[in-house]
Amino acid sequence: MRKIDLSHQHNIRDIGGLTGFKGKKVKYGKLFRGGSLAKVSDSDIKTINSLKLTDLIDFRSALEFEKRPSYPFMGVTFHNLPTFEPENQEALKDKNDSDDSNLLWFLGDNIDGYAHMVKTYLMMLLSPMGINAYKEFFRILTKDPNRVVYFHCSQGKDRTGVAAYLLEIALGVSTKDAIEDYLLSNEAMKDKIVVLKNQMKNRPFYDAQYEKSLEEVFSANLDYLNTVIKEVENRYGSLIEYMIKVLEVDIDKLREYYLE
Repeated sequence: MRKIDLSHQHNIRDIGGLTGFKGKKVKYGKLFRGGSLAKVSDSDIKTINSLKLTDLIDFRSALEFEKRPSYPFMGVTFHNLPTFEPENQEALKDKNDSDDSNLLWFLGDNIDGYAHMVKTYLMMLLSPMGINAYKEFFRILTKDPNRVVYFHCSQGKDRTGVAAYLLEIALGVSTKDAIEDYLLSNEAMKDKIVVLKNQMKNRPFYDAQYEKSLEEVFSANLDYLNTVIKEVENRYGSLIEYMIKVLEVDIDKLREYYLE
């Protein structure tokens, strides 16, 4: 894998190089995962243009997409595929206009961050909206062999993390390597969590529970992923069966297009 650092986004990587089905490697320069590209510098634009993207897939909610649209890169087809909509749209509307809003909107309401994230992951793979989003994601990937795709959400760790995990398992990447890629997002989130704690610590509602919840919602936690995978396996037998039967993924075509 190759990490790509932008001035305002530090959770981007090319998932090429991972070992997939029958020892074949995931192609470099075809599949990029990351966070929002709503804020980019001139040098960032040059970097993204150099990737020669054909498609940019945005898993953020319609409201997030509206508030923080991606930079309009020339020649790139944009797709907004929300995996879920926030339960409290008005609360999100009132939050500051940043890529952190979707994760900060409920904090201070005495909600357990861990429980919230587990619920969110279950919605991603088992709700009609989540299923439709990931089904369309794979449809775009298998339209033709010439796709160069950047897929993202706000932080690049949850909605994008689940998409990347599904994609890597479908390509035959080992569970160990797919998990390692999922958890890599925590490297990018460490500094953000420190900054957010410093921003929030003088708020009247800031206490130990709030701090714990903040850490939980801004981290990639294997518990979140394992919970939803276990539920999927209970219902469908395996993650691959879920992808074939529910998401209608053409596994053979996916491997033909993205492995070498």
